[in-house]
Amino acid sequence: MKSVAKRRLNGMFFLLLFLLSVIAKAGTSPEEVRAFESFKAKAHKGDARAQCGLGVCYDSAIGVDKDLTQAEMWFRKAAEQGDAQAQSNLGVCYAKGEGVEKDEEQAFLWYRKAAEQGLPLAQYYLGVCYANGEGVAQDNAKAVLWYRKAAEQNDAQAQRALGVSYSTGEGVVQDYEQARAWYLKAAEQGDAQAQFNLALCYRQGFGVAKDGNRAVLWYRKAAEQGFAPAQHNLANCYANGEGVAKDDVEAFKWYRKAAEQDDVMAQLSFGVCYAAGRGVAKDMQQAVSWFRRAAEQGDAQALFFMGLCYARGEGVAKDEIESYAYWNLAGLKLESARENLAMLEKKISSDARLLGQQRTKQLEKEIGGCLNSNEQRRKSLEHNRLRKCA
Repeated sequence: MKSVAKRRLNGMFFLLLFLLSVIAKAGTSPEEVRAFESFKAKAHKGDARAQCGLGVCYDSAIGVDKDLTQAEMWFRKAAEQGDAQAQSNLGVCYAKGEGVEKDEEQAFLWYRKAAEQGLPLAQYYLGVCYANGEGVAQDNAKAVLWYRKAAEQNDAQAQRALGVSYSTGEGVVQDYEQARAWYLKAAEQGDAQAQFNLALCYRQGFGVAKDGNRAVLWYRKAAEQGFAPAQHNLANCYANGEGVAKDDVEAFKWYRKAAEQDDVMAQLSFGVCYAAGRGVAKDMQQAVSWFRRAAEQGDAQALFFMGLCYARGEGVAKDEIESYAYWNLAGLKLESARENLAMLEKKISSDARLLGQQRTKQLEKEIGGCLNSNEQRRKSLEHNRLRKCA
């Protein structure tokens, strides 16, 4: 089912509910066309809810070709009549720049109109605006206020966001027990990121006694929804025998799922599986392939491993210049890379060092100047920063 359409149709009248029942079908069905025509007829007579529904049809290509300009126009007509769902949808148009020039201040204004009418999704979006300073001065306390309004109406995104606020102590006094409680509410509704956050609580003992078994349970729920960080952490549990019997084959399976979604930490771990022959036959060429993908995302440990592979000629032709460059960059974050580079510099000529320095500059451009250690990535992930609502 089209998730955007579901989001934008929430709470509307029976014709919209009918539309929800038919948009799950592949392609443009006769039911979709009839729904579109019904909305169109009512919309042209000034029916605000039908105007909103017609906007959804254009936005999500239901019974008609996708047309974001038309979607914005009909959302606006309904919004100006006071339809809360249309006001929220118009805010999304401004936030994304769909059918209209991107304008965060206008997005905020329309979210606020809908939020003040009690629409939970708009209340959540308004909270995100305050949290991120989008279209309004950043104000974490006001973000919490609006998250709470939506959370108390059982909006899972808002429940998770409120949990994050309690976890980080932003806009509210830090309280891990409250964080866990709100994560649980959202997790039980199937919110994958909340399930992941709840697993972290059980793994680390935040607001609850440590419980590896429950951590695995919630990692698995999120992982089975395709949430890459949960897939990576579930793989770690299997690799280390935490909360589940140690199983390198299962670890390899879950590392693969996350790595294929470009989760950099999983790509690194997946490469290690191939390098060490854990859960799979040893294959240094595959290891290098995955180390390289993680290195291209600026992972310092992956850069270090690439340097090792080039230094030893494992999975790739031996190349001291490449090794120099990878260790030189990794050395900005890792002591081990600096030590290896120092030993390499004693072995190579001054001309080779110059080539290595030139290659370092080129490599830095290739990764876009983005360099992070695994520790930095872990802290960022486990700090559970809010994702923007776009």
